[in-house]
Amino acid sequence: MNRLRMPLLILGLVGALLVAVAVFLVVRLGRGVPVQLPVAVADIPPGTPLDPTQFRLQEVRGLDARTLEAYVTAEEFVQVVGYPTLELIHAGFPLGRAQVSPEYQSRLTLLLSDETHLVYPLPVTADQVGNYLVAGDRVDVIFTLGRVAAQEMSHAQPVEEPRAPDLVEGEVLTATTTVTSGLPAAADLRPGEVVTTTLLLPVSKVILPDLLVLRVEREQIQTVAAGYGLGAEETQPTVVEGEIIRLYLELDREQAEVLSFALHNGALNLPARAVEAGGASEGFAWDDFVELFFADRPAEELREE
Repeated sequence: MNRLRMPLLILGLVGALLVAVAVFLVVRLGRGVPVQLPVAVADIPPGTPLDPTQFRLQEVRGLDARTLEAYVTAEEFVQVVGYPTLELIHAGFPLGRAQVSPEYQSRLTLLLSDETHLVYPLPVTADQVGNYLVAGDRVDVIFTLGRVAAQEMSHAQPVEEPRAPDLVEGEVLTATTTVTSGLPAAADLRPGEVVTTTLLLPVSKVILPDLLVLRVEREQIQTVAAGYGLGAEETQPTVVEGEIIRLYLELDREQAEVLSFALHNGALNLPARAVEAGGASEGFAWDDFVELFFADRPAEELREE
């Protein structure tokens, strides 16, 4: 009897230990997966560049995925180091995405570099800007006006290279697209007279370079996974982001007027870059295309009859 009692006692202890481990795991899993969140050590004023020394790590549990998306986790913190804060971060509070990232900032006017600037909502398509533009990029606004209406192209081939006349101070003199016998001599011009340039449409030009993108808005597509079978669980609809539909740009008042004019009177394209480049463009017109086309063609030989 004593021989049987000892194995039973051992089995009982092992069973009790397994039950205790199972209870511990259930309780631990019920509390959720632990997540490390950066918590402010002291108040951090708006505009302060983020630094790891300003925060301590706090382990939290039980946050659902939707709630957790509103905060910057310890793993994500390295991505925002050096970024200025957009709002006051109180001591003892975790770092929210909306407090540092323009993508989550609802009041875009707080992101303007100058209080006199404006937030301009510009409707766009993915064909104009692509689908990989993000807040913080810079875009050049290229304005295109007109369509090709020509049925033929002609190219003047001078025997001798014409010499452009010297300009008199205060006078305006530019090349014309229809001159075949040369420009008028400077001696024939009087102060105040102007030589008019006539360009054939279409034309394209960068009219607003280096505009800052404050936010990129994309279409919101709701998807619902249908359940199948008798006991299928109902699923919550989810929202996924589609193509770009709108940009929010920082402009001053004069730039806003130019962009409004271009938006309603021609076609726009907005190539992007990561940093400012500056500089102005000469633009590109139909006559420039004609010159470009004939530049690579062999010159016609002159023949005497």
